Amino acid sequence: MLKSLKMFNIGIFVCCMITTSWIFTLVSQADDKQVRFDPKSVVFVTNRDSSDVTVIDMNTDVILDRIACGDWSNPHMAVATLDGKYLLVTGTNANFVAIIDLKTRELTKVRLGLMPEHFDITPDGKYAYIGNMAAGCVSVVDIEARKEVSRISGFFEPHGIVCLPNNSKVYVSNMGAHEVAVIDVEKQLVASRLEVGSAYVMARVDMDSKMAEIVGIANPTLTIDGRYVYAADGDSNQVAVIDTIDDSIVATIPVGDDPWRAYASPDGTKMLVPNNGDETISVIDTTTNKVIATFPGGADMTGVNFVNGGKKAYVISRGDNAVYIYDMEKMKELKKIKLGLNVGLETASTTPDGKKVYLAASRRNSVFVFDADTDDYKEITNVGLSPWAVTIIGAANYCH
Repeated sequence: MLKSLKMFNIGIFVCCMITTSWIFTLVSQADDKQVRFDPKSVVFVTNRDSSDVTVIDMNTDVILDRIACGDWSNPHMAVATLDGKYLLVTGTNANFVAIIDLKTRELTKVRLGLMPEHFDITPDGKYAYIGNMAAGCVSVVDIEARKEVSRISGFFEPHGIVCLPNNSKVYVSNMGAHEVAVIDVEKQLVASRLEVGSAYVMARVDMDSKMAEIVGIANPTLTIDGRYVYAADGDSNQVAVIDTIDDSIVATIPVGDDPWRAYASPDGTKMLVPNNGDETISVIDTTTNKVIATFPGGADMTGVNFVNGGKKAYVISRGDNAVYIYDMEKMKELKKIKLGLNVGLETASTTPDGKKVYLAASRRNSVFVFDADTDDYKEITNVGLSPWAVTIIGAANYCH
């Protein structure tokens, strides 16, 4: 009886070993199998807590793949080169940028400064300019060479970064100062610094109470043609308009309380500026540089997405767990769509044809997909842990 029991246990052990070996073989084969997709027909969703990027098919809204970015890296955002060859992802918690070859899936980690978050890639795909928030510097990364070629210092919480269409200059906003810096791409140095916020307004701000928490400039926003930059300053409640030819400030526009940043309409005629202090949205005419309308908004607005060629605007309110929709032709609010409780609405991207909006919901680990014509939506679940940013090649992508 004891001998039979021993033989039985040995048999179970052997079967378990065979089964385990078979499972690992399957896993290994699954890992080796590379999912193929056209980078220009997918949505890239950056997941902070699972440290990966989810790939969603824009035609079917089916999850195609998950690309690992490095354990505990807490990626903040992703940007793809316009040719779809590379995807770059900032590993904010681990101080690197991951350069992913989308054809071979080879991943290279390039070490950066402390807390890299936002960045932009020159339109020719040669360089990435990455702001290291905690180090006060901007890393210049040669994408093909996969290395940092320069580290430019002298910034105060470098937050938003945009490159000119002609690859000549890069504009960097300082969240911890009332300043936009201009980097000369050829020389790889700061060519000029522009003070944002008119002197008489800034003189009235009690800066003694602000020293520990200066609310500067979240992002420099280019007009569609790249001729001007609109920079909203949180403390002064103003938007500066910068001429990119000579880097002069040609206008200063008063808006609402605590403006977040400007968002450009696809036709180039308007800038929408969410003001999180008084929960309003300022509509700026880019021809006259005047506020032509003020919409009621929501709490903690994190982004604006235009659809149908700019005929409508979707404004994301993280505080209200809702999306506000505005008619940009009749200049009025159309509706407010509540998406639940404690949803964690972050940022979104509009497809290049203007027909769909993909919105990340960090606390639901999902992405909401809106139909621009009907405003109906569906939810793609189990996208990843804490989806934070959405990227589509050829779209007006942004982060927060």
